[in-house]
Amino acid sequence: MEAFVSLWSADLLALGQDVRRVEDRVEGFHIDVFDGHNVPELLFGPDLVEALRAFTAARIEVHLNVTDPRYWIGRFAAAGADIITVQSGPCDDVAGVLGQIRDTGCEAGLGIELDEPTGGAAGFFGLATRLLLLGTPIGVKGRQLDPATPARVADLVRLREGSPHHPAIVVDGGVRRHTVPLLAAAGADGVIPGALVYGADDPVAVLDEIAALAPGADPLAASAFWSAGAWT
Repeated sequence: MEAFVSLWSADLLALGQDVRRVEDRVEGFHIDVFDGHNVPELLFGPDLVEALRAFTAARIEVHLNVTDPRYWIGRFAAAGADIITVQSGPCDDVAGVLGQIRDTGCEAGLGIELDEPTGGAAGFFGLATRLLLLGTPIGVKGRQLDPATPARVADLVRLREGSPHHPAIVVDGGVRRHTVPLLAAAGADGVIPGALVYGADDPVAVLDEIAALAPGADPLAASAFWSAGAWT
């Protein structure tokens, strides 16, 4: 499985150090953007993405949780984002917004919230290269994975099998040592770990073990590592 590590869980006073610790083992870094309106918090802006882009060659995904994604797309693309993911709720025209992202040269991602039917994403498989399935409510940390999430992953996998397009299916929220194997077994291509990585004694070992899990793998086949000390 791939892992884009969430910098929301990094040590913000030692962000560069935390990036360096894992950049050779990640697919990229995940940057949540909150505007205080769509989500009642403020988090991360283009300046951070620009600084990160100059600091690392790893890919950068920007997850826009904002009321006006059209305004922010160009700014984050210019700052150096590789992928820009949007939620459908704030989009006046989902297809148009995904097209705007693609026009900047970035990959387009579509976020799917807890209360959104997975089937609604099928119409955008040709525009989004990435489906970001939320396993917890937007804008909170520390919540447990919603129990329906593995089944929702499996639903997206089935929808994708009947499509000529093959967007990646990635889970954000509730990514824990006991949930990663379940998400892999359901067919997820990747996860967005945060505290799972930055709270571990050995973040690199955690990322190596995530990478070793193949989508669709038997969760019981995961090595004893999943209950070993690297997760504590």
